[in-house]
Amino acid sequence: MSTDYQIKSNAARSSIINKLKKEVAGADYDKLPEELSYQYQQLSKTQQVEQFIGHLEANHAQVIKLEKQQIPQVVSEQLKQRGIRTLLYGMQAPHSAQMAELDSYIHAEVFDFNLAENKEKLFNQTPAGITSSRAAIAATGSIVLWPTETEPRSLSLVPPVHMVIVDAEQLYANFSSLIREQQWQDNLPTNAILISGPSKTADIQQTLAYGAHGPKELLVLLLNA
Repeated sequence: MSTDYQIKSNAARSSIINKLKKEVAGADYDKLPEELSYQYQQLSKTQQVEQFIGHLEANHAQVIKLEKQQIPQVVSEQLKQRGIRTLLYGMQAPHSAQMAELDSYIHAEVFDFNLAENKEKLFNQTPAGITSSRAAIAATGSIVLWPTETEPRSLSLVPPVHMVIVDAEQLYANFSSLIREQQWQDNLPTNAILISGPSKTADIQQTLAYGAHGPKELLVLLLNA
């Protein structure tokens, strides 16, 4: 974190804490331990890639390193292994050309239909979807999706298997450096999604289950790593 941002962050935190303290009369805050800003470990690009992959795999995601020209072959192989013959992808997606080169076993379909009139198709007849990504975060193993009209949020949330293409050249050390370097303040999205693994929950008797609120499997196709 740069010194300027660090100063602003510390000032904002101090302001909030001071306001909270005023609400609790008589409390002795001198007994509280000193609060230090979190310092991210400085890592090389190679170490960041390893950290990113490590977090994802710890969260039960599958990461495959590949080059762009290998996308058709790898996607076809992964779908075949799962007995999946239908794949949905976004209209005008960056990887549209590669979808046209999939094995003939796979039916790749563009998500260009009205969702309200095709819920049965999307929820019960689409086993897998593939999306692009805007960036990734090494510190948390997170992938940032930036949904659009042509590549909507439901494409990554509804199909049981989500394949996502991530470019290691868009990997940032942490979320702070990501929004600063991509200047999100000048172009805030209406919706940004951070994914760190397949959907999971332990709400029922603390038993971990995958796929309860989203994709059961997350396959990350990592380019330029």
